[in-house]
Amino acid sequence: MNQLPAQKVDGLIDGMALLEELAAHREPVAGVELARRLGMSPVRVNRLLKTFAYLGYAHRTSSRKYAPGPALHVLAAESLATSGLLRNAYPYLEQLSSIVPTVALGVLWKEKVCYLFHRSCGAGMGSGLSPAFLYDWQGSSIGHALMAERSFEEIPGLTPELAKQLQNTRKNGYALVRKTGHYTLAVTIGTPASAALAASGMKTLDEIPALAARLKEYAVQIAG
Repeated sequence: MNQLPAQKVDGLIDGMALLEELAAHREPVAGVELARRLGMSPVRVNRLLKTFAYLGYAHRTSSRKYAPGPALHVLAAESLATSGLLRNAYPYLEQLSSIVPTVALGVLWKEKVCYLFHRSCGAGMGSGLSPAFLYDWQGSSIGHALMAERSFEEIPGLTPELAKQLQNTRKNGYALVRKTGHYTLAVTIGTPASAALAASGMKTLDEIPALAARLKEYAVQIAG
């Protein structure tokens, strides 16, 4: 977990928190509701929203509510395009999708897994920009793989059972989560890890060792 800088900029922290909350809403939302969710002053939120609207990061509707603006969409697209993560991973995700029912690429943010790519049985790519692709880390192999790299003291609500699972992830070098009727497997990408690659839908444990080795090989290639 990143450490707080000695000279933090509170206005920037509040502004980014507001943008994150705004981006997580499917429908336009009122400033007073954003202020309530963030525990911030409605006056401060209103000023920040008007500033973001001026910059294009927020869009004010005719009902005086706010939605993500075009500048925020451009920033999201640019970050995915220039980071190279999705571009580097795509060929390997394609290869994996031919041998397992579901493949995914994701990152961890504030105890949530955001899927940048998620494909089940050829259904197409899912975009992590949608709130529907934000999941609690406990139920995701990607979440387990990335959480296992943190100090346990930094993980809120960590139960003894989850701690044991994360210890197994560290020991094995991959995360394995049992679902109803199948398994999901993930390995981290990069050192320190910035993302994780996952395969899901395996029915037996016999499939795991060879697949884990393949995912690790792909993760090295994606990280470059």
